[in-house]
Amino acid sequence: MKNKNFITSLSSIFSGKFAFFASLASILGLIILILKDDWAIKIALIFFCFMLIVFTSYLIYTLYRILDIRQVDHENRSTFVKYETSDGNKITYETYKLLQSKKPVLTEFDYNFKWTGSIFPEVTSDFQEVINVVNEKNPNSYDKAILKFKKPLYYNQNTVLHFKAILDDVDKQSQPFVETKVKEEVDIVHYRIVLKNKPDNYNANAILEKQKIINETGNGFEKIREISFDTTSKSYEYHLLNPEIGYFYRIRWEK
Repeated sequence: MKNKNFITSLSSIFSGKFAFFASLASILGLIILILKDDWAIKIALIFFCFMLIVFTSYLIYTLYRILDIRQVDHENRSTFVKYETSDGNKITYETYKLLQSKKPVLTEFDYNFKWTGSIFPEVTSDFQEVINVVNEKNPNSYDKAILKFKKPLYYNQNTVLHFKAILDDVDKQSQPFVETKVKEEVDIVHYRIVLKNKPDNYNANAILEKQKIINETGNGFEKIREISFDTTSKSYEYHLLNPEIGYFYRIRWEK
């Protein structure tokens, strides 16, 4: 089944070219019928060699484009971010990403993250296997979780990536924001921030802001807009549609 999926992807790339070559072969067949045998053999041989060269060149070119290491190995069509706490000490952070493979075979994904608290988070995933978590121990660099897909993704296949972190902020060292780094085109980033620990009279707006990607963590954000607090669900929610590429986006609220 896995091989069949990959072959199907390749056949969709070459099907149009096969139809073109088949049409040329049909025309050549009609010409050969009205020519003498010697000329027919020569023309058939020349045509075969020409088509072989054209097809081989196209095959090499197409595979080069697919395998080109300068290309990204995936596209991220949408991202859903959830930050939730009931007491302000224990926090659950989750991200869902709709990914499309842009490599012949994609087996794992490097998920970069940075927690501003002092206690390193516990990382899990409902959909993938967490095979390693790298703590860079550098406030200016992202840490990394390596997530292995349960089955390989072939070219243009889609899947949902899930990242979950249990965050301990009992010493109140973390900063009150969630942040997304937009390096390639994405249709939507959906944020949901649930703060059940806030008092009933809390209604302060959160700030949506952005900053150009200069270094790993970024400084000097500019305000985009304010986001109101839903006092019923005790949450902030926002749909960021078609964000501009090359920016950090974050939602910041009162501690």
